[in-house]
This record gives sequence, C-alpha cells and structure tokens, in this order.
Amino acid sequence: MEDKEVTNLMTDRARAIAAAYETLESSEAPFAVHVLASGSQGNATLITYKNTTILVDAGISARRITNGLKAVGLGLDKLSAICITHEHTDHMAGLPQLLKQCNVPVYTRAGTMRELVNRKNLDTKAFCVLTKNNFTIGDLQIETFRTSHDAADPMGLSCYNGKHKLTFMTDTGLVDDTMLKNMDESDLLVLEANYDPQMLKYGPYPFDLKKRVAGPYGHLSNEHAAQALLMMKRPEHLQVVMAHRSEKNNEQAVVTDTVTTALTAEGLIMKQDITIFHGQPKEMVTIRA
Repeated sequence: MEDKEVTNLMTDRARAIAAAYETLESSEAPFAVHVLASGSQGNATLITYKNTTILVDAGISARRITNGLKAVGLGLDKLSAICITHEHTDHMAGLPQLLKQCNVPVYTRAGTMRELVNRKNLDTKAFCVLTKNNFTIGDLQIETFRTSHDAADPMGLSCYNGKHKLTFMTDTGLVDDTMLKNMDESDLLVLEANYDPQMLKYGPYPFDLKKRVAGPYGHLSNEHAAQALLMMKRPEHLQVVMAHRSEKNNEQAVVTDTVTTALTAEGLIMKQDITIFHGQPKEMVTIRA
C-alpha cells in the first residue's frame, strides 16, 4: 500500500473518531437548569450536566415530572437522583408516586426525611440522609447549606462541574452570610423572589399568613432578592432564574422591574453583567461556556 493511501486511511480514521466524539458530546446534557414548576402550587426543577440529571423537589405529579423530562429529551431511567429541600407539600407531593415508578436515591437532611417518612409512610431505604454538606452525584459535586424557613431541616444547594457553579436557593425568609457564601461566584443562580410587599399587604391572605410569608422563616421579597444579588460576589456574567413567585402576591413584570431597578441603580448592565430569567416550563437556561 502506498504512503498516500495509508495517510488517507489514517485521516479517514481520525475523522471517524472525531465524529464519534462529537456525537457523544451532543448526546450529553449541558450544565443547565430546567424549571418544571415553581410557586405555591408546586415546585420541581431539573439540573443536568453530561449524563447526570438531578430533580430538585417533587412538588408536582409524577406525570408532570415525566413530561418535563421528555421535554428535554430524557426519561425517568435517566434520572440520577432526587434532592428534596424540605417537607412542605408543594415540594414533595409527587414523591411517593414517583418512587413507585423509578428506583433513584432521594437525598435530603435527617429532619426532612423524618417528616416525609411520617407523613407519607415512605420507606427509609429510599433515602440518602446527608450527614455532611458535601457529596457527589454522578458528574457533579454538591454542597448543601441550611436556609431559613419554617420547616424541619430546609436546605439549598450548589452544584459544581469543575469549571462552573450552579446554586439553587428558594424558600428562605432571609439571606445570611452562609447563604451568601454559597451564592458567591455562581454562574447560574435559581433564587426566590416570592412576593411584592405592597401586593402582600393589600392581598387576600389572612394577617397571620402575611406575617409568616414576610417573616424571617418565610420567603424572600423581590427587594430581598435584588439585595442578595448586589451583595454576592458575582462572576463576569451572572444568569439568574427568579423562582417561587407567588401567584397572588407577585407578578413577573413586578419582579423584573424591581430587580432591574435595584441592579441598574448600582451601575450593573442588564444582559451584560446579569441576565434574568423567570423559569418558564418550556425554557432551559444553560450556563455559558
């Protein structure tokens, strides 16, 4: 065989290998977040990276979760783990049925597990109780931290892929130094913006519920969320998904206006320094390479 023919064969082989790697890479999920549902009616969020898919909370039906996976080209068999942030119904209502359909570990804190087992008679063997804040799920390193909410053992979490950081934090009445530290340098942040103070004040909730929502163990207002974004150490470009918006005490336009006004007043340029998303069910937010 002539040298030219050998060279051509080697070139063809190299192209074939390159094409195979391109196919493999394209089949792996990007580092991204896909909010299936967010708010008092139910919460469920997918975090994906390569071959790892984590469901954060299961507050909607198993059918809706399955359909959400299908929307991003995945099935229940591709689910790597479930993380439950706390035991309130809007974060775990679909968990019992989901566990009947798939055999995946449920990561949560001890207090949350006890509440889930007692309320729903779930098998403790389904749970991986977190005894430390750092652990690994597939291709992602996870770090959890406590939030300030009226639940047994509520948590937020940060996910690392070695290059980028994604942080999830909802259902907290305040942002303390530990939470800020976990928010710091996040490339993508899922952050609660639950209520507008005026809408809550004049809204339909009874006084005790209004007091709970606005209290230190309740939820973040739009203003609280904006201040947290200003206080955290931000990367060159931060992507933020504003989440857990109240259906009765907030509106998407109000969130956008409040947060944008606060950020631009401090000199930040929207879509250059920070880009805001609202976690629409058909929207996937991917960390920029």
